[in-house]
Amino acid sequence: MSDSLIVRPALPSDRDAIAAFTRDTFEWGDYIADVFDEWIARDDTQVMVGLIGDVPIATGSARMLSSYEAWFHGARVHPDYRGKGIAAAVSDALRAWARDQGATVGRLLIEEGNTASIRHVEKTGRRRVATMVRCSKPVGDASPSPNGNGGRRVPSKLRARPANSTEAQAAFSSWSVGELGRASRGLFGIGWSFRRLTIEDLEAAARGSAFWEIGAGWALASPAPEATLEVGWIETRSEDADDLLRSLIDLAIGSGSESVVLWVPDIEWTVRAARRLGFETSRMHIYASAL
Repeated sequence: MSDSLIVRPALPSDRDAIAAFTRDTFEWGDYIADVFDEWIARDDTQVMVGLIGDVPIATGSARMLSSYEAWFHGARVHPDYRGKGIAAAVSDALRAWARDQGATVGRLLIEEGNTASIRHVEKTGRRRVATMVRCSKPVGDASPSPNGNGGRRVPSKLRARPANSTEAQAAFSSWSVGELGRASRGLFGIGWSFRRLTIEDLEAAARGSAFWEIGAGWALASPAPEATLEVGWIETRSEDADDLLRSLIDLAIGSGSESVVLWVPDIEWTVRAARRLGFETSRMHIYASAL
């Protein structure tokens, strides 16, 4: 790492420089510039930048998802400065901030094919704790005709109905001791981040009309930006998985959403059910370390 590297909290004036070197991070571009101003304005989030001289050449973010859980994301280093320990320096500053907030564990998400990032986090002592699959599907008018059934969409035999808070205990208990809870390591999705699920989360979701009973199963589902129904958690059995997912598609269509995005643990029958119903899937690994 260069001796001239300085790591400090991000300022609004850093945005343009960060946008410039993150513009081509992925084939489709990057999202950092779009969320930068929002992130630095949040009380539960810290954005750090690494500078050479006065020029930002690296960034990363941490967000407190609970009183003891930190989520690390948005790590980027200018292509000309990679492999010099800069990412580690920014990460160390974020970990120190998270500890100061009371975090005892930190987690992050890496796509399966991102071998460079996987190699980096494993070298720094983080361990893989779960593998989740992000499933996405356009619905309604945005959806192509499905294969089979003469192109006809098959509605679910089950109907999603708002669950009340008294069902939280049963849903949590069923999931915690079942295959989905074990494979998820007790974590559920919030956008692109994960933390421990609690009974209180289900009770709060019920009050916010985001907790759904679907036959013998349940789901956390709520509208998200870009006309998306976002599903961060499900509890079901293998024999009911197809119908539960169909019911979520029906729910999305009924709410006027144009797509469904859901997270499921990487279990054969969950992924198989999603693919049968036309969801595109991508595998992601959750890494964690004590702070």
